[in-house]
Amino acid sequence: MSALLRCTVLGACLCASTAAWASPVEFYGFGARRMGRGGGGTAIADGAESVEGNPAAIAGIEVPDLMVGYMMGDARFAPVPELWWDTNRDGLVNEADAPLSASPTYDRTHGALLGAAVPFGPRVAVGIALYLPPGRLLRLSTIDPQIPNYIFYANRQQRYELALGLGVRAWRGLGLGVGYEMIPATRFKLVGTIGLKLDDPESGTGTEPAEVSELVTTDLDVHAMSLDIIPNGAPTVGLHWDLGELTPALDGLAIGGTWRGEAGLPVDVDIDLQINAGTEEIGDLGPVLLPFLLGVQLGVYDHYLPRQVNLGAAWTFRDRFLLSADIRRTAWDRMQLNIAEVYGSELAGAGIDLGENPIADGNPYTVVLVPTWSPRVGGELRFDVAEGEKLGPIRAIVRGGFGYEPSPLAGQGAGTALLDADRLIFSGGLGLEHLDPIRRASPRRVRWDGFFQIHRLASGELARVNPGGPTAGYTIDGSPVPIGGHLLTAGVQGSFDY
Repeated sequence: MSALLRCTVLGACLCASTAAWASPVEFYGFGARRMGRGGGGTAIADGAESVEGNPAAIAGIEVPDLMVGYMMGDARFAPVPELWWDTNRDGLVNEADAPLSASPTYDRTHGALLGAAVPFGPRVAVGIALYLPPGRLLRLSTIDPQIPNYIFYANRQQRYELALGLGVRAWRGLGLGVGYEMIPATRFKLVGTIGLKLDDPESGTGTEPAEVSELVTTDLDVHAMSLDIIPNGAPTVGLHWDLGELTPALDGLAIGGTWRGEAGLPVDVDIDLQINAGTEEIGDLGPVLLPFLLGVQLGVYDHYLPRQVNLGAAWTFRDRFLLSADIRRTAWDRMQLNIAEVYGSELAGAGIDLGENPIADGNPYTVVLVPTWSPRVGGELRFDVAEGEKLGPIRAIVRGGFGYEPSPLAGQGAGTALLDADRLIFSGGLGLEHLDPIRRASPRRVRWDGFFQIHRLASGELARVNPGGPTAGYTIDGSPVPIGGHLLTAGVQGSFDY
């Protein structure tokens, strides 16, 4: 059975060609123990939980480690005042439009946590970590930059994650690891013909004039439509060093570090339409046909995964007390927002040529994003609580952690209403460990863990100077847009050494 498990994990690592990374793991971490300690733990060897955080930390494990859990969460943000918008779709923004209610309501977080780390000899281990939401695996979504929107939370809380890792024990407690988070790129192409035909106005019946719907006929003929999913992804490299194996004076001290590359989910949309506008015979005029060619190229970049560096240290005292600290640098300054952008267009035909790119992008925006440094600290206290006949020594673990995530949103133009704020992270957790009751002669352990996290966004406001009169995206009463809110998540997990 152990050989079958090794083959299964190794096969999943080789075959996962459409994995995605940007998910709740980005906000909370992976695994109940790590999430209970604040989401850090780069220098902690947590078995299967380390696959996502630092693949080097799985090097040197002696037996396979399996985990399964479930997490749930929700987010609440400050309500947005009513906005001006062309709600009646007459092409004008004025008092005739009903107010637009745009208070942010985003997906709840809930999904299964699955992980496995399997050794192949005393020095090599491979692992897989999966977050699987039940609602959907993937959704591509864009935002309108004029409407208030929390850009780092929309469309990111409910999508799957698959992380793969390989760890190798190199020398005296030094582990090296590599991983890969693969995010699919997408190309969509539509080729078709739209027909618009105007009939003779006198073709109506009786003395009543013909209705417009009776005079104009339209049809759409889709010639070709294709969607290509293309492998794309970000590599990860890691280091984990148990310094106690280097010298007894450093017993219990470990350091770790990871570097992850940049990736995302680019979507290229190519629309190629022929528009045949014409008339039937009208009076003394014969049929008229005016063909136009419309080509539009759209670019969308969804679920951006920034380049990131993590450094951490951890200290364990007599297997009773653990303390860890991490610092994370995230290169948000290179972020591409999930705003649809027209980067190419063509409109020609019927003797008319409007030149290169006649269709302008209707979502221009100016945003200033900066890199961020985010600290995490966490710890746990372990103590024996009972001695079971079948379970052996039963150990309880109390965990806690704290983190600070500054906002990378440093500035924006007058035409956008993007929202964000600094985040304070508080976490805690409880756990129980005992021996495998089925194989009592084995030292292998069974672990039961629970966690919670509270993320609080700093209160603030986005003040927008109205250019005068009703303007799309601006508050009707002229008040600033409030910023603030919180995220809550909690979960349980079981894991065991196989």
